[in-house]
Amino acid sequence: MKKTMVALIACILVIVGAVIYSNAGQKEQEETLYNKSEVEFWVLSDPHYLDKSLTDSGSAFEKIKQTAAGKELDYQKESWQAFVATAIQKKPDMIIITGDLTLNGEKISAEKLADFLTQLKAAGIDVYVIPGNHDINDGWARKFVGEKQERTKSITTADFKEIFADFGYQNATDHDKQSLSYSVAVNQNYDFLFLDSNIYPEDTEPQTRPATGGTIKGTTMAWTKEQLEKSKKAQKKTFVFMHHNIYAHNELLSNGFVINNADEFKQVLADYQVPVVFSGHIHAQDIMTKTINDHELTEIASSSFSITPQGYGIVKLKGDHIDYQKASNDVDAWAKETKNKIPEVQNYSAYLETLFMKDGKKLGYSQLLNAGLTDDQELDTAAEFIGRMNVRFFSGNDFCTDEEAAKIKEEPGYQIIEKHSKFLKEYIDSIIQDKNQDDNHYTNTK
Repeated sequence: MKKTMVALIACILVIVGAVIYSNAGQKEQEETLYNKSEVEFWVLSDPHYLDKSLTDSGSAFEKIKQTAAGKELDYQKESWQAFVATAIQKKPDMIIITGDLTLNGEKISAEKLADFLTQLKAAGIDVYVIPGNHDINDGWARKFVGEKQERTKSITTADFKEIFADFGYQNATDHDKQSLSYSVAVNQNYDFLFLDSNIYPEDTEPQTRPATGGTIKGTTMAWTKEQLEKSKKAQKKTFVFMHHNIYAHNELLSNGFVINNADEFKQVLADYQVPVVFSGHIHAQDIMTKTINDHELTEIASSSFSITPQGYGIVKLKGDHIDYQKASNDVDAWAKETKNKIPEVQNYSAYLETLFMKDGKKLGYSQLLNAGLTDDQELDTAAEFIGRMNVRFFSGNDFCTDEEAAKIKEEPGYQIIEKHSKFLKEYIDSIIQDKNQDDNHYTNTK
């Protein structure tokens, strides 16, 4: 009888243990965002949204557009309506924005952009955001009234957490108490780290321009290591999302774009076998992979969603397989479908490219005139060449062979620049050819 009771108790303990183990596993499943191995997310950066309520389209606004580096500021509402409609139709699991949500940190712009993101959330699409260097306590936050620029309410860190509460901060797995960084347990294979890499003043009335450069602060670095260690113990891979870059994606455009402690941070990422970092800030579409201590670390820098071709990345995760493909917001098709009557919106892709071409040409005219070139035909030829090369580089279409690069340098525009402007020649040489890898597609099965 005693032996029977012992056996019975042992049997009960085994059953209870199995139930506890099963429930523990079930609980861990519930703590992840998705209980599936296949996940699709879209990633974009630098939309620089400016709400229409902040401008009367007067001379002050026209002036700011001339200094906006090719950003489209007139029809952002329509372009976001098109993007939201496409996303709701195609239903990715997540949409991620890596900073510079607003033009210059206007609180009303953040609130109105959040309205678009709410539509995505209502359609069952999870949205996650992090701030960029233009979003928090930006002293340039303005509205444009007639000939005047007037200060408008900027975004504090508390504001950012409140406005975008449903887009990361309420649904995070963990938070960094010293920054706007947070983590998300996506599924049983991946964790996502959203890092605040920005340098901004404390929550006082901002008076100065935003800092361009960035860093991973010491406290945030320590918190990041803790999150990476948790993922490592769980045998999960981690993707990192941040605004600033870890690599110099252009030899002339690195100061203020690459975080100031990049070497230390890259070592941390390599130590924990992080496969991919997603960033923005530079406004140029570029993918770069480097080997650090035998580990291949890739950074995908998204071009600005406010310039041509209004690109975003479609990322598909299937187990260990990662596939990234750049896409473009098709506003033209949306305008046709909704019978939008605004000519610029009906032909939005061409309108965007013309804007950005114009900005590049302006650079060419300015530099060449200062260099003493006065021939109108040569000025036009060289300026058009610069505009075209700018579109090519910033949209990620500069990956080419040595033969193709040599052919570009034979063009009259390049020859004129080479003869008259050392500055422009160095700049053009830096953007003519990307030799490391295709900037619009990435796949990795490791």
